[in-house]
Amino acid sequence: MHNRGFLTRDTEFDMSASPEADPLLPRSLGALKISSRQITLLNALGEFGNLRRAAAAMHTTQPAASLLLQQLEERLGVRLFERLPRGMQPTLYGEVMIRYAQGALHEFEHAQAQIAELARGAMGLVRVGTVMGPVPRLLTGAVLAYKRDHPKVRISIEVGTSDTLLPALLRGDFDVVLGRLPDQGDSQDLDIELFDIGEQMRVIARAGHPLAGAAALQLADLVSLTWILHPLGSPMRRRVESALQAGGMVQSLDIVETASILATTAMLEASDMIAVVPNDVAEHYARYGMVAILPVELPISMVNLGLLTLRSRPRSVALNTLLHYLRAQ
Repeated sequence: MHNRGFLTRDTEFDMSASPEADPLLPRSLGALKISSRQITLLNALGEFGNLRRAAAAMHTTQPAASLLLQQLEERLGVRLFERLPRGMQPTLYGEVMIRYAQGALHEFEHAQAQIAELARGAMGLVRVGTVMGPVPRLLTGAVLAYKRDHPKVRISIEVGTSDTLLPALLRGDFDVVLGRLPDQGDSQDLDIELFDIGEQMRVIARAGHPLAGAAALQLADLVSLTWILHPLGSPMRRRVESALQAGGMVQSLDIVETASILATTAMLEASDMIAVVPNDVAEHYARYGMVAILPVELPISMVNLGLLTLRSRPRSVALNTLLHYLRAQ
C-alpha cells in the first residue's frame, strides 16, 4: 500500500453522506462526524499496522494518536483494531473504516489536482485508463477531436490490462476506463456502455522474420518460437491460452510476459520472437514497417469492450464531453 498525503487541517466529514457506506457498520450511527485527523490516522494505521509509526507519519505523538483512535471507537461503539504485542490488526469494522479513509483521502487528492489545474488556466482534468487495442484508432481519434475543440482540458492516459485498470477505476485512480469486463467480477458500482464491436487478434513478428513471407501458417508452425503474451490474469492472456490449449500448445510454449507495447516491439525487432496483439495495433506498427503480420489465423475475438465509469462518482463536464467524443468514433 502506498503512503498517501495527509490532510493538514482538521476538518469534520459526515460519513452518513458517503456513497461508500458499508453495511458492516452499526445502523445506529446516525450522522456520524469523523475528523480529517482521524481519517489520516486510519489510513496510516492501515498502511503501517503500528500506532507509533502511524503517529510519526502524521507528525504527532503516539499518545495523541491513541486518543484520536479511542475517541473514534467510542463514537462508533465498536473496536476498530486489536492491540497486539507487535502492532495493531484491524477488526472487520476497522477494515471498513480503513477503506473509507483511503477513499476520502483519494478524493481529497483528486480535488487538489483539479484545483491546481484550474489555477494554471486549465479547464479540467480527465484521467483515462485504456487497454491497448482501442489506442491507435478509437481513443486517438476521440482525443484529437476533443483537444481540437477543448484545448485547455488536460487529458491523462494510462495504458494497461483490464484486470489492473478496473481495480484502479474502483479506487478512483481513473475517471473512465476503456476496457473489457472481466470474465468474473463485481460490476455493481460500474456504469457500463458496451461497444458493438469485436476485436480480432493478430500474431506479429519483426519485419524480415523467416516466417513473414509464408503463404499460410498453422499455429503448430509457431510452437518452437518464443511468444510474447500479456501477463497471467488478463482477459487477453486467458483468451490466447484457450485458443492455444485447443491445439495442445500451451504447456510446450516458451513465453515472455509483458503488457508493454514498447517492450514487445523492442524484443521483436531484436529477435525471432512473436507476439499476439489486437488487429488495430498490429496494423498501426505494420504501416511503419516495424512489424510483419504473420499469415496465421488466431481463433480469438475479444469482446465486451466498453466505457466504464463509477456510478458513485459524479461526472464532470469535461468527462461527459470526452465520453461523447468516444461514443462518436
